[in-house]
Amino acid sequence: MAAMSHSQIDAAGLSVELRRGGQGAPLIVIHGELGMPGWLDSFARLSEQYDVIVPSLPGYGRSTRPDWIMGVHDLAAWVTWFARDLDIRTPANVIGCSLGGWVAAELATVAPQFFNKLVLVGAMGIKPDRGEIFDYFLDSGPTGLRRAFYRPEESAEYARFWGRDWTPEEADLVEQHREMTCRIAWKPYMHSLTLRHLLAGVRTPTLLVWGREDAITPLRVGEIYAQAIPRARLATIEQCGHMPEMEKPDEFTALVRNFFGP
Repeated sequence: MAAMSHSQIDAAGLSVELRRGGQGAPLIVIHGELGMPGWLDSFARLSEQYDVIVPSLPGYGRSTRPDWIMGVHDLAAWVTWFARDLDIRTPANVIGCSLGGWVAAELATVAPQFFNKLVLVGAMGIKPDRGEIFDYFLDSGPTGLRRAFYRPEESAEYARFWGRDWTPEEADLVEQHREMTCRIAWKPYMHSLTLRHLLAGVRTPTLLVWGREDAITPLRVGEIYAQAIPRARLATIEQCGHMPEMEKPDEFTALVRNFFGP
């Protein structure tokens, strides 16, 4: 598999934690509200074909948290700035996971020229008409992480990153992510009042990937996204929760490769 670099760089007005590996067309990954714990197996596989670029968003991981980022719109604008500072060739392929899917969807409504193709994975941003988005702040950080997997005890990625006693630094990082997510997505909780209506204007080819047993963002949200974005396609992965990129890397990687193509 292609080598991965893990570095701290200055870009888009702040110090950014960046993981990057592979060669080929650029593939930007926008992570979710749980942060990016490391270089995932699915990223390593995709790096055999693409230049996989995974920044920690402002306020997550080791990236600086600027006072001015107060919402998802701000994160979307920051992503374009980051890509410009790194001279990433656009239009680019983009994967947005959970909160990162919401960021990517917002960006697609206003900057279609940024995208070649878009994959939204268990994306937040839309309030379901049946069921609820799980409230991370009513339970502990470990509870939310376990809930993001259908069967965490069977996930190699869960075991690698979270299935052990945490160091104090790791526990602090989980709380840092919860605090940042609260800042940008607390009210209204994890959804936009306008995004659903704006999605009709999206012309970016879009694949929606959902775990059938997603207990964080209900599958109904994926169905609404599929109905709202013209010609979008919804693919579900069986016996999988909110993080198919971690829980089902084989199925996830195959879907992404088939959609993006060479």
